[in-house]
Amino acid sequence: MNEPSPGWASPLGASTVLFVLYGAVWFLIGVLTPFLHDSATGRTMLFMSPRTDAALFGVDSISLLADPALSRLRSLLMIALGSMLAAAGILVIAIALFALRAGHGWALATLTLAGLVVLPFWFLVFRPYVAAGIPLGLSDVPPFMWVPTTLLVPAVVLGWIGLR
Repeated sequence: MNEPSPGWASPLGASTVLFVLYGAVWFLIGVLTPFLHDSATGRTMLFMSPRTDAALFGVDSISLLADPALSRLRSLLMIALGSMLAAAGILVIAIALFALRAGHGWALATLTLAGLVVLPFWFLVFRPYVAAGIPLGLSDVPPFMWVPTTLLVPAVVLGWIGLR
């Protein structure tokens, strides 16, 4: 017989909430990307912020995206990124709600690994900006990178405490 899930105010419940928020950020940004990437605001940045992208590429994004081929490539890549974020968000939410909250240790290990595996890729993305001497602030980094990364450590720690 299954034991009832702990309350939301318990460490495991709080961990579940943080992982659901993590997944919700990815899902929401992923779903909105196809609709917003080509908007007036969306076209002001290529990847990071308008300031950092202009410094890295030597020209503002509007000028670069005037090239139809480059604009089309960016559009396809943004839509593909959006689909991956939406899918990953759904998986994170489902594992958190249905497995972690039920007390399955494998769920915490999987969510932790999924959160950690993206970090080296973020450093690879930041490297060209840093190598060009472009300072990066939190406002320059897309929220799909920094929000889940900020939630990861407390979510993991609370989950570990809750599973003990």
